[in-house]
Amino acid sequence: MPEFARSITVAQMLEEKGSELNLELLCGREYINREINKPSINRPGLALDGHLENFRSEVIQIMGRGEYAFCAKLSYKKLKANLKKMFKSGPVPCVIVTAGMKVLPAIRQACKEEKLPLLSTCLDTATFVSELIAYLDDCISPRTHVHGVLVKVSGMGVLIRGDAGIGKSECALELIKRGHILVADDVVEIQRRRGHTLLGSCPPMLKHYMEVRGLGILDIELLFGVGAAMDSTQIELEVNLVAPNGEIDRLGIEQQRSSILGVEINSLTIPVTPGRNLAVLIEVAALNQRLKGQGISSAKEFNKRLLEKMKGKRNGTEQEG
Repeated sequence: MPEFARSITVAQMLEEKGSELNLELLCGREYINREINKPSINRPGLALDGHLENFRSEVIQIMGRGEYAFCAKLSYKKLKANLKKMFKSGPVPCVIVTAGMKVLPAIRQACKEEKLPLLSTCLDTATFVSELIAYLDDCISPRTHVHGVLVKVSGMGVLIRGDAGIGKSECALELIKRGHILVADDVVEIQRRRGHTLLGSCPPMLKHYMEVRGLGILDIELLFGVGAAMDSTQIELEVNLVAPNGEIDRLGIEQQRSSILGVEINSLTIPVTPGRNLAVLIEVAALNQRLKGQGISSAKEFNKRLLEKMKGKRNGTEQEG
């Protein structure tokens, strides 16, 4: 499962979001090809006073009202020296001054000397940061592609995986007939988002299409309506369809886990045998996973009752003896 490293440049950010975020390039146009490869920002804080122990130089530096107020108290010489020290500590992509504040001469000069793009926006810091992080998260977060089918079942994103020809698409088709929603068939693009969540979507060319052996290519939106397909969903459960081989967990006490892009999600293995209605099983699995998320485990509750019953019988036998 290869992971694709992603990055954008300051120039790309300006082109794609400059107008929406009211960004203005103040200086450093010749350096706007600097790379942004982390979907986060940094507000310098103590670094402005020369303390760089925990300074994150690899992300966009935001100068909000708090940082600006502190900078305004420092002399031109001290502020410029501290800023240059900051910028020399690592590959800073750019500096952005928010809330429409007038850029201090020391900030502008430090950026010029260290060959950094300096930008400003009239948007309030909180609003700007929220919009910028959402954009960076979408552009830069790690992505990969997996072979499988992604369906939203009872409000839960379920990734169905298994060997070719085992019946993933047929299972998904039955789920769609039962009122659930197709996200992607055959190729699922997965992106790791903030908060350790996985967002699954379909490559543009394959959206709302499904390939079923014997039927060929199906347009799910035309067959079942626009509500039968959606662009993306959070992946919360992985279901692996496997041929019967060896012993399968009958009780389901231990929760299986699977890792995708470093994020662990709940996993389930279902053996495929003639006569089993896989769509119903996956539908119930999603509902059961919802219960587990609320702290209710039918398997553990059953096991607890069984142990209590066995303990009661053993105590009764000991008393008779």
